[in-house]
Amino acid sequence: MNDLKERLERLADAPAPASAVDAAAAVARARRIRRTRRAAAAAVVAVGVTAAVAVVALVPSSGDRSSGVVVTAKYPSPLVEKAAFGWLPPGYARTRVTQDEQRATVFTASAGRGPGSMAIELSVLPPGVRPGIPRLPGGRKGRLTRAAPVNGRPAYWSIKPGGPGSAQVAAEFRWEYRPKAWALLSVNDRAVADPATVQRIAAGVGFGGGRPAAFPVRVTGLPAGLKITRVWAGTLPDAMFSFAVPGRDGELIISLTPARPRGRSSDANTTVDGHPAFDTRMPHPGPTIGRVPAAKSQILNVYGVRGFDVGLQATGEPLRRLQAGGGLTGLYRRTTPLGADRARWTTEPLR
Repeated sequence: MNDLKERLERLADAPAPASAVDAAAAVARARRIRRTRRAAAAAVVAVGVTAAVAVVALVPSSGDRSSGVVVTAKYPSPLVEKAAFGWLPPGYARTRVTQDEQRATVFTASAGRGPGSMAIELSVLPPGVRPGIPRLPGGRKGRLTRAAPVNGRPAYWSIKPGGPGSAQVAAEFRWEYRPKAWALLSVNDRAVADPATVQRIAAGVGFGGGRPAAFPVRVTGLPAGLKITRVWAGTLPDAMFSFAVPGRDGELIISLTPARPRGRSSDANTTVDGHPAFDTRMPHPGPTIGRVPAAKSQILNVYGVRGFDVGLQATGEPLRRLQAGGGLTGLYRRTTPLGADRARWTTEPLR
């Protein structure tokens, strides 16, 4: 509730518009994520967001290793693309799409000069929610500066290139692309953070379409009662799913990244189905999950699986619910990487 309280206070302080990987980049991205999450929190006051999960019986096939799982959750496409870049600076391409469901649905499309780069981020907020105004260095309040309209719609700088705050985020721009519907564009590459370029990127954005994102992985046999809280699909290729049980403690994270070169999996302390793996249930020097007691948490990383590293992490209630299906090891065996060929990817990765 502290995030919600702070977000509402910031909205109250905000002036109304007239008409309606390096360390610096990591810090800037964390601040952008925090702002969009706080913006989404305001939507909880006005908009109820629910996620219905249907429960079905799972009948394993003869080749399925999930024989201990009796009940599973069924999910539709977990990430629907609400916006897409049109024009991007030369050398830039989309690198990731993300959907954050922790308080309300915030969709983000990222772009960069290569896979994994997120130097440009476009966030689409829930209807009726304006982006927050970022704090300036030293905790000073920021302010909006009117910009030229985007496709005839009101637009503002919250961080103007070269202005206050641009040492952390090179540029931050928002516009009301439809009545009471706002988009936020953050640019962390100073080479393209000039007003004309930023406004050209904004003008080329297309909204709607509702195309489901494709994933390079399929996961089956998830316990019932889990709600997706955050999900992304990238062009590395990579993917991540985060789940929680509403009203209960803990989290489940499933991630997929390109396999590291041989010898880089130096933290391996066991094997799973012939693959080197790291399991916090085995003796190890680290890592751990923050301050969560070992009895209530587990990390399982399995390396070099069909060209990918599979990462599983669970705490609290999700970890308890996984035990009936073999815990994280059982979940790993129901996690199938689909390779780098996009033609084999799926828009329904959770079933």
